Amino acid sequence: MIMAAAAAVRRGGSEAFFIRSQIQRCQMKIMGMTLLSPTTSSPLSSNHSNFISSSSSSSSGSSNSNSRDKHKNDDASSSFRYINDALSFFSSSSSSSSSISISSRDKHKNDASSFRNIDDALAYFNHMLHRKPRPSIIQFNKLLSTIVKMRHYHDAVISLSKQMELAGLSPDTYTLHMLINCFFQLQRVDLGFSVLAKIIKLGLQLTIVTFNTLINGLCKVGKFGQAVELFDDMVARGCQPDVHTYTTIINGLCKIGETAAAAGLFKKMGEAGCQPDVVTYSMMIDSLCKDRRVNEALYIFSYMKAKGISPNIFTYNSLIQGLCNFSRWREASAMLNEMMSLNIMPNIVTFSLLINIFCKEGNVFEAQGVLKTMTEMGVEPNVVTYSSLMNGYFLQAEVVEARKLFDVMITKGCKPDVFSYNILINGYCKAKRIGEAKQLFNEMIHQGLTPDIVSYNTLIDGLCQLGRLMEVHDLFKNMLTNGNVPDLCTYSILLDGFCKQGYLAKAFRLFRAMQSTYLKPNMVMYNILIDAMCKSGNLKEARKLFSELFVQGLQPNVQIYTTIINGLCKEGLLDEALEAFRNMEEDGCPPNEFSYNVIIRGFLQHKDESRAVQLIGEMREKGFIADAGTTA
Repeated sequence: MIMAAAAAVRRGGSEAFFIRSQIQRCQMKIMGMTLLSPTTSSPLSSNHSNFISSSSSSSSGSSNSNSRDKHKNDDASSSFRYINDALSFFSSSSSSSSSISISSRDKHKNDASSFRNIDDALAYFNHMLHRKPRPSIIQFNKLLSTIVKMRHYHDAVISLSKQMELAGLSPDTYTLHMLINCFFQLQRVDLGFSVLAKIIKLGLQLTIVTFNTLINGLCKVGKFGQAVELFDDMVARGCQPDVHTYTTIINGLCKIGETAAAAGLFKKMGEAGCQPDVVTYSMMIDSLCKDRRVNEALYIFSYMKAKGISPNIFTYNSLIQGLCNFSRWREASAMLNEMMSLNIMPNIVTFSLLINIFCKEGNVFEAQGVLKTMTEMGVEPNVVTYSSLMNGYFLQAEVVEARKLFDVMITKGCKPDVFSYNILINGYCKAKRIGEAKQLFNEMIHQGLTPDIVSYNTLIDGLCQLGRLMEVHDLFKNMLTNGNVPDLCTYSILLDGFCKQGYLAKAFRLFRAMQSTYLKPNMVMYNILIDAMCKSGNLKEARKLFSELFVQGLQPNVQIYTTIINGLCKEGLLDEALEAFRNMEEDGCPPNEFSYNVIIRGFLQHKDESRAVQLIGEMREKGFIADAGTTA
């Protein structure tokens, strides 16, 4: 339906009028002209009703389509054209805006902040250390701060602070905070906390900055649990968190997928009288969108604007991505419109996510338009942009075009990464061009890139599909030698490959061997084996495996229930099949359309028409449709 809508746009249907009028009003607003009165206000925010509006569009649909389907198609097709046209306008209009470059010279030649390389800074430190009288700790802190900003010299700052102490200069709180930060940057959490002990020993006061430095350091090294504990300890000590503290913890919780906990803290933050800033709001919005809670993200977005806090490019990118993931094209288009109306220029992330979404929806033509627009606007595509479009080509089985784009990327000086190679390898494997896939795999290694588990899994799967198990064995051995640990996906691919090639004993041994490791078989693996056993007539082993699921604490899903029911029907065990079918509902796993068709077909094949007719009636009551084999 999405592709049909996009095709309608390309044919220049009457729905294009809706888009053109919307863009025209957007253009006029940006250029400072007076808008004609809009017909409908934006569904996103009444504050921006002058910028985002919609008018009715008419499009000719098929005679058997209802008005809701037509409207949905109009929305999708309109937004595809709108995004590219709106971006094209922004490209042309943005060229007229001038940018002001401000340059200044350092007014104080000997000021520590004027140093731009480490050698000059170290020489000046040595000069300061031997000056008579010696400069104050404040001056030394300025110099150390400059070195910290240079990056990569955290160990130098630690060494210099030791020299200062040996020379009789006592560190102050600012010095020690810098030291904590440097230790955390070097992944030395233990030494960072030893500085905290030193602060207490020297009788210096623990401030909000002290806690923020420690919390931020813990989050940077991925110790989010400890950061939350320290946050709680800080509050217990009566130290009131500030916006930076809350934002750091909220960000940490979001990164580990604890969106609900982050939302709870976000709420407490406001209740405590600490108003979130644009960074805090944007983090929460991004996390909610990634958690597929887009409506909640939109609510926070509206609340944020009502509080007078202006969204930034990160906020808009998160919402556009979230809306597009649910195919809410009209709202995503309106969001893009609103962003540009506020003179927030789309960046590489915006363009890349639009290309990725269009490609996933099968609209490679639209994705090409976005790529063209971004280059016209002077935004150079990066490896993510190119990789997304390559993947789009492969999804449309356009292998030649994907390879051309890969070569263009290299020509443009954009070096492919492992992700890019994985997309190409996967595409060639799907096209059963395994020779070229292997060549790319070797080329990746030759370019100094290390294949990851996805690279190996993709190539192993390609080889398995072609039955080249000897090569699979060699590649699997190579994977282990190079330190890549097989994951659940690897074992699932191998099990499927062995079963499809008739090596059931080998598959079963691999399955049992895996059970003795830290990786425990999942539902996918059980289904692969049960299906293989049923197809080979080994119903006894299939039953054992099905019973084992409950022992392992795994709840059978619709697919695995249907697999065992199909196996029982083929063996003529209709009573047992019906019992399993009824157990599905009791186990909270109601049968679907496919399940009904499988068991009905089983009864018909064994001439049990009465129970088949009963099940057909039951199936129709639930709104399912019988297939040709079921009704025959």
